[in-house]
Amino acid sequence: LPPYRSGASPGDQLWVSGTIGDAGAGLTALREGTDAPDLIERYRTPRPRLEAGERLAPLVTAMMDVSDGLLIDARRMAEASSCRATIALDAVPLSDAYRAWRGESRLEAATAGDDYELLFAARPDQATAILALAEEIGLPFTRIGAFAAGGGLALTEDGAPVPLPARLGFEHG
Repeated sequence: LPPYRSGASPGDQLWVSGTIGDAGAGLTALREGTDAPDLIERYRTPRPRLEAGERLAPLVTAMMDVSDGLLIDARRMAEASSCRATIALDAVPLSDAYRAWRGESRLEAATAGDDYELLFAARPDQATAILALAEEIGLPFTRIGAFAAGGGLALTEDGAPVPLPARLGFEHG
């Protein structure tokens, strides 16, 4: 059984697979009529990380996919786990295609949806095993934050607090 999104605990690290923001940038490129084939491909052809999820399941305490945006989905995991999640924006992984098109706009990437990357929590003593698995399956896993006691979501950049944007991601009807 895969871990639920509600299994994170204070002290757990927050990780994400792959890169963030490509699908959202692809949708924007389509709407603007911009030529960004790699980003458009990520939007048009989602690739849920099923094998990675199966392989990660025994190593993690909570897991879900990033479908509505990294920030809103991290907040959902934190709320379900009765924890506070803090994300270091400067750690959010961006693809070369995203950087070429949008620069280092990590806040924009972190509020875009449709990435279908895995967002997961793990105890710090699992980091070595998680990185070894990433190497084995050829999919990067990046530690982007941590869980603490409390509730909600907090952002930092270069160690300094960053205010939450008005919109964390896609909100369903």
